[in-house]
Amino acid sequence: MPTLLVLDAGTGGAKCALFDVEGRLQALRRQAWDYQVWANPDVPFVREYSFDPEAFWSILCSCARRALADAGVPPSDVIGVAATSQREGCVFLDADGVEIYAGPNLDARGFLEGLEVLGRLGVERLYEITGHSAPFIFPLARYLWFRKHDTRPVAHLLMINDWMTYRLCGARCSEPSNGTESMLFDFRARRWSSEILDKFEIPADALAPVLECGQRAGALGDAAAAAIGLDAGTPVFVGGADTQCALLGAGAVEAGDTAVILGTTAPIQAVVTRPMLDPASNLWAGCHVVPDRWVIEANVGSTGDAYRWLLDLLVHGAEDRYARAEEMARVERDGTYTFIGPRIFDLTKLRPDVPGGIFFRFPTMQLRPQAGELLRAFLESIAFAVRANLAPLTAVTGAAPKHLIASGGMSRNHLLMQILADVTGLPVQRAREEESTGLGCAMLAATGAGAHPDLRSAAAAMCRHDRVEPNHDRAARYEAAFAKWRELYDNLDTLSV
Repeated sequence: MPTLLVLDAGTGGAKCALFDVEGRLQALRRQAWDYQVWANPDVPFVREYSFDPEAFWSILCSCARRALADAGVPPSDVIGVAATSQREGCVFLDADGVEIYAGPNLDARGFLEGLEVLGRLGVERLYEITGHSAPFIFPLARYLWFRKHDTRPVAHLLMINDWMTYRLCGARCSEPSNGTESMLFDFRARRWSSEILDKFEIPADALAPVLECGQRAGALGDAAAAAIGLDAGTPVFVGGADTQCALLGAGAVEAGDTAVILGTTAPIQAVVTRPMLDPASNLWAGCHVVPDRWVIEANVGSTGDAYRWLLDLLVHGAEDRYARAEEMARVERDGTYTFIGPRIFDLTKLRPDVPGGIFFRFPTMQLRPQAGELLRAFLESIAFAVRANLAPLTAVTGAAPKHLIASGGMSRNHLLMQILADVTGLPVQRAREEESTGLGCAMLAATGAGAHPDLRSAAAAMCRHDRVEPNHDRAARYEAAFAKWRELYDNLDTLSV
């Protein structure tokens, strides 16, 4: 059976997923990884993160070997390999192709250099070129930091998925979806920005040729083939950024398609047919993995990560605590609101001192909130934040979505899906495959390998949805609850801890 192998380097760890050409998951293996972390002596609240590229590559290869063994897939059945990764993470190579820096999206060592970028280029021009504004975690700032603090010249700058492709087949290439996340990329033209390179004296040959997602990058080399357990010469295709791959894997490919990817965090991206910018310079803009599509983006902030923290506090001893928590949350809400994760995307308020909180009626003997009420209030806070973040997206695109596509691990929570439909008033198209990042990357490989003629055909063949309709009686009741949540949110946002 023709099979597609996807390597996924996320913020929290590695995954390898195997899919057939009809989008069915054959096997999945994952493994957490760790970063080296230091406090920045110049900016005490900033942390520097890096990773050992050899250790990370070893973990990725181990996941691949185990997934292949689980599925019992012979190497000859694998018709394509592709890589996806967290955005903003990057790797620097020297002239011999050896890694001299590797950092995840968490690395803010370039904070002061980010201020330099703003001062020399200006906020408006930076946003016009790159679709992004605050530059503090982007590879441009880290490159400038490295140039100041390390004597080794950077011969090649690769985003993490580009580096994985390089490890797989030896080709140095990039692509638009994660190129956009470098702050060196002209997202309108889908190429490196000569203006930024000239302004900061960065040699153009330090950046790899830009290919479209799904193009063939090369063939699996001998060392990579042995490490993964595949045949040398297996085709390697260009992957993409994890969020945009998830967008494709959830079936969001046409103009107006809007998807929320409910993972550790919850980006919301709307698909557009031309580059669009937010007049307020707040929403992110970028390139889709689909060649003639762009995205405009907000982010709900911490969702899955905050939910796990809440479950650690409230749900103990359950064999499946997620199912137990969902059942506990099936209670009528009674004036309880949480502010411990989901946010309204606003880059003008990057404050480490914003408080979290749980609001409920004064806890007399009769009115103490139970664990289930707190859990439900958290799920509602996700839906409230999604609704609040949809408003600026709609204002920029000029059209409200007809439905909301949902994917990611928290989309398995059926109660959350119903609450999301009720709060937004939109039908929710829940992608059946929660590993939408891997599935989207598999679609890129499947198209490159000729299993599907184009990405739209691949999405139609490989992605399936369940539809959740809003309950209009509950939707009406949620109007008042949303208004109260927003009032509390705005008041809380004026405080600090």
